[in-house]
Amino acid sequence: MSDVVGKPLKVLVTGANGLLGRSVVTALIDRGHRVRAMVRPATDVSHLHWPNDVEIFRADLRVSRELQSAFEGIDVLVHLAAVVTGGEEAQLAGTVIGTERLLDAMARSQARRIVFAGTFSVYDWSTIRRQLTEDSPLEQAPDLYERDGYAIAKMWQERVVRRMTQESGWDLTVLRPGFIWGKGNEYLFGLGQRAGPLQLLFGARRRLPLTYVENCADVFAECVSIPAAAGQTFNVVDSDDVTVWRYAGQWMRRTGKRGVRIPVPYSLATLATRVAQRTSKLIFHGKGKLPSILVPCRFEARFKPLRFPNTKLRTVLGWKPKFSFEEALERTYEAGQCNQPAAMATVVDSRTAFTPSPSGRGSG
Repeated sequence: MSDVVGKPLKVLVTGANGLLGRSVVTALIDRGHRVRAMVRPATDVSHLHWPNDVEIFRADLRVSRELQSAFEGIDVLVHLAAVVTGGEEAQLAGTVIGTERLLDAMARSQARRIVFAGTFSVYDWSTIRRQLTEDSPLEQAPDLYERDGYAIAKMWQERVVRRMTQESGWDLTVLRPGFIWGKGNEYLFGLGQRAGPLQLLFGARRRLPLTYVENCADVFAECVSIPAAAGQTFNVVDSDDVTVWRYAGQWMRRTGKRGVRIPVPYSLATLATRVAQRTSKLIFHGKGKLPSILVPCRFEARFKPLRFPNTKLRTVLGWKPKFSFEEALERTYEAGQCNQPAAMATVVDSRTAFTPSPSGRGSG
């Protein structure tokens, strides 16, 4: 990984108050870049402990009229923001329309580079075998029932980003993180299903596409800093050596959660979802709504046992994780651990607001 940043850049980070966004801001500062962090209008930034030269720009990508001013003096946009709360239609509209408005504003500025946070949700999980890479097929015609609102919103968001980037002649880097984890996001929905003291693990030997939040943020900062990242798409995974069984065991032990890990064969669990879907169609004539975990396509996108190599990330960028899994565990569960610099940020009054970013695959 390159330790040298060329000239310091001015970077606009949307979704800066999210789990990933906070660490991205810190990683950019550590590399000598200047940061303008976009947050919601009512966000309390006092706990973030960013340096004084971090500008706080308040903007709602859906409605704010002065988005162009966010790009004044900006060299690179790091776009992390997406709507992750509310109904499925609200997520779709907020994420996609917000991105269109943001990039319309960028088109009227001098900024010409984007580093965009995608997701593994864009892949067509039903057709992928053995391993998932950047060359794996993408979902072409997502259905709101088969895939959840967040997944569809992120699919369309990436399409919008690619289309507008091509039309404007910008340099684009797309990063698709796996499961982002760390302090504040220790339990991952990709583990299985919690039922009282029982932790059902669908495919106990299944590998998790994990990326510790500070490692993930380091990739974003690297892609801002080096020219080789332009025009590239990378899956962001630290490694896929950690199994569901191991991660769940560490989570239960370190959080003191009492319970029992129950391994459930993936094939058996998949069969159960198909039976549930067929039964629902017979009883409710296709109008019934199953819990998300019982929808076969959604289940597959969460739990399908694959390998997740990060070969492209390593070969093109020369990147390797700053922290091993064991080191990340210590940083995540250490009492009082704070990964942010000690000084406070300066708030810039812009009379605008923003929508939060995801924290993991599915997050960010």
